Amino acid sequence: MRTNRSVERAIALMMFICRDGKPMGLTQISQGVGLDKATTLRILNTLANSDLIRQELDTKRYVPGAGIYNFWPSEIRKICRPHLQALMENTQETICLIVLRGKQRVCIEVIEPDRELRIVAPIGRAVPVYLGSSGRVFMASKSESQVRNLLGDEELTLFIDGDDIDSEAYIQKLESVRLAGYSYIGGEVEPDLSSVAVPIYDGLGNTAAAVVVRGPITRLTETTSKIIATKAKATARAISNELISTLD
Repeated sequence: MRTNRSVERAIALMMFICRDGKPMGLTQISQGVGLDKATTLRILNTLANSDLIRQELDTKRYVPGAGIYNFWPSEIRKICRPHLQALMENTQETICLIVLRGKQRVCIEVIEPDRELRIVAPIGRAVPVYLGSSGRVFMASKSESQVRNLLGDEELTLFIDGDDIDSEAYIQKLESVRLAGYSYIGGEVEPDLSSVAVPIYDGLGNTAAAVVVRGPITRLTETTSKIIATKAKATARAISNELISTLD
């Protein structure tokens, strides 16, 4: 049976990096998989475009990327669900688990409160990664060059705080997300919906997923979002600790 050599090489390279989990340089990787540096670098760049591999900004070494969690959504949902359930009971708002897939973010788990006025969030819905609070969380974890690559060359039309902004203003707003450790957005994806998103980390510093609390914009205001964010951060930390233990 004929096989695709490029695919085989990419799989071998990814498995080599993921097996250890520790940062590796280009020379170590190329020697480990038996490929020349030029071929290895080309494959690494391809895998990095899908977040399967990530290059650390300071050391320039390579580690597994957050995209690996797309291959085991059932496992990450299993880990997250009891924590998401507790957060829903604590906030009485709709809780979502969001993962990144290429240039889109996808909802893979939803837990809704038993109350008349609530947000209904469909599982499997894909939205451009730059939109919404979870989009800010994912984008804030990336370098400026990666952010620009995901945004593309066209100017964005985003509705934030009543104003349309361009990509430069969008990039500047990501810094406040990094400093706060969460993102609050009201009325961007849906006019009557607001949300708070916090990142879930793995043991390698990747933003593996995002916990999102969604509610009516009249109830989940900028003021109440600070209280919600504190609760969501605690939930994300608990999930992150479990993810770290799975990689040990």
